[in-house]
This record gives sequence, structure tokens and C-alpha cells, in this order.
Amino acid sequence: MPPTEPRAAGGRRRRGSRASAAEVVTLTAGGARFDNEALDELARAFARGDESAFEALQAQVRDRLYRLAYRITGRRDDALDVVQDALFKVYRDIGAWNERSAFYSWLYRVTTNLAIDRLRRRRRRTVLQQRIAERSSRRPRPGAEHEAVVDARHDDAVRLAQLRRAVDRLAPQQRAVVALRHYEGLPLAEIARIRGCALGTVKSTLHQALRNLQRMLAAERRSEGGGHGGA
Repeated sequence: MPPTEPRAAGGRRRRGSRASAAEVVTLTAGGARFDNEALDELARAFARGDESAFEALQAQVRDRLYRLAYRITGRRDDALDVVQDALFKVYRDIGAWNERSAFYSWLYRVTTNLAIDRLRRRRRRTVLQQRIAERSSRRPRPGAEHEAVVDARHDDAVRLAQLRRAVDRLAPQQRAVVALRHYEGLPLAEIARIRGCALGTVKSTLHQALRNLQRMLAAERRSEGGGHGGA
């Protein structure tokens, strides 16, 4: 049975409060950390030829990899394919892990890169369809005007839906860093190791991503306000 789609966690915010992009992102963060030593030992055992170690390894990491891939790609089928490709790379290229970093760091790098590549390919293929879908999703439902005026601006579910749309529009590199930082809760230095870049690059990418999220959310709020304002 495939892993389930990530869900929002945490308590509801007080009605009428305003959440920054970073605050809303962290509503969905969570999940237990990997046992690094246990994973490293399983990876070493598999590298020595123990096939059962690979079965144990993938059982421990599959759900976490799925959640990471889903948060980058935004689609279940893409996330499942990314996980399958990542685990196949582990099976085929376990020797590429040089043990200078934790096994999970190497595995996260593999998964993140695969997810970014898949997202880029999908965006190149479906730019027009996505624009049409976005326009359609913003059309008011017949008879729902009163509901939108009363509830939409202060409803957590609506705010999270707005955030997901904004995250969907981030550049793939920004989306990956947001997922690693605010969903996986990884330190910036660890993200730099996973992405294979300088710490300063991670900081600037994350800063720009959060600024873009705040800008897009503010624009959507202004659009809603203009749509309901009197003519």
C-alpha cells in the first residue's frame, strides 16, 4: 500500500490572524528523524552483499522519501516514481556513497535531485495546462459568493490551499530548499551538504523562496479583496 499524502499538522490558528509564508509552511512539518547509525550500518551491510539489509533499509526510508518527493513534485504518482528511482539508484550504485557523510544525507541528495528533475520536465511539458488549471481553480463556484466573503480569508484550509498554489509556482531549486528546511526540519548546514552547495547559497535560496511565497500570497489576498470590493 503506497504511503499517504502529507497532511497538515498542528493546531488551528486564531481566526483573523495573519500567517507569514514561513509560519504557514511549518504547519505541515513533522516526522521522526532517521536513526543515522542504524541506516549507515544497513547501508554498509548491503554494500558488502547482504540483500536482506537492502530490504530493511528501504522499509525504513520509503515513507520519508515519499513525503520529501511529494513536497517537491506536488503529485503522488511523481513522488512514487521518484522514490522508486531513488531506491533503484541505491541498489545499483551503493558504492557511490563514500561514507564521508551520513547515508541519509546522500539518499536525500539523490531523492531531491530526482524530484527536481521530474518537476522541471513536467513543467516544461505542461505549462499551458497548468495556467488553464490555475485560472479555473480561481473561478468562484456558483452560489458560493457569500461563503467566500464570510469564511475564505480566515479559514486555515483556504490559507493552506493558497500556500500550496504558491509553492507550486516556486522555482524547483527554491521548492526543494523549502521542503528540506520547513517540512523536513533539517539544519541549513545539512541542506547544504545534501544539495552539494555552499551554506550561503542555501541561505539566499531560502530567503528568496520565502520572499516569493509572501509576495504571491499577498498578491492573492489583494486579488481576492479586489474581486469582492464594491464597484
